[in-house]
Amino acid sequence: MLAADYLWRGWSAEEMVRHYPYLTLGEVHAALGYYFDHREEIDAELLEESRDADAWRKAHPTASELVRLKLAAA
Repeated sequence: MLAADYLWRGWSAEEMVRHYPYLTLGEVHAALGYYFDHREEIDAELLEESRDADAWRKAHPTASELVRLKLAAA
C-alpha cells in the first residue's frame, strides 16, 4: 500500500504518516526501503493487482455505469 501511495499519489514518507497515524516515520521509511530493494518484484505485483481490479470492475459494473452503458447503446 505504501509503495502504491508513493508511486501513484506521490506521497512523501511524512504525508504517509499523516494519512496512516498508526505508523511511525521509521516504519514508513523501512517499508519504502524494502520497496526500493525489491522494486521489480513489487512493481510486477502492483501491476497484476491493478489488472485484476480492472477486470473485476468490468465484470461487476456499478448502477451508474450500467445507466451510462444503456444510454450509450440507445
